[in-house]
Amino acid sequence: MDYSNATSNGKPTSGFAGFGSAPEITLLPPGFYNARVLKGECCSTKAGADAYRMRFEVTDGEQAGRTAVRTWTFSANAMVYAQRDLAPFGLTTTEKLHSPFPSGGREYLVRLVVALQRGNDGIERNDIKRIELLRVVDSPAAGFLLDDASEGGPRS
Repeated sequence: MDYSNATSNGKPTSGFAGFGSAPEITLLPPGFYNARVLKGECCSTKAGADAYRMRFEVTDGEQAGRTAVRTWTFSANAMVYAQRDLAPFGLTTTEKLHSPFPSGGREYLVRLVVALQRGNDGIERNDIKRIELLRVVDSPAAGFLLDDASEGGPRS
């Protein structure tokens, strides 16, 4: 496919003029990937049920910079899996699930096992089968972040 008409000055065409000319979204090939957590957040499923979504960015290899998403639901049957998978990230309470993740100055590095899954609608999607927390890196900038007792925080 020729993408030369989909860009202007190296950037995708925006507005109605770019509709229909954007490159196709491609899935991550099945495999093992080193990645970092970009963001974790509470969300809702299409049916309105509570869920938690975590977005990962591949850090190494040919797929570096690509992203994948994993969503956990909190139904009675799925709760045990959500608790098991989120606990290594310190997400062990409802309060922590509702807090910004990852916290400022902290980076979570993981290894993902990614597969392809075909939904009932016939569309293939990436399916993160396993997440292994490799390490947590505190940024040197973390030492400059203000805690609650510092200037600007609550006073005693």
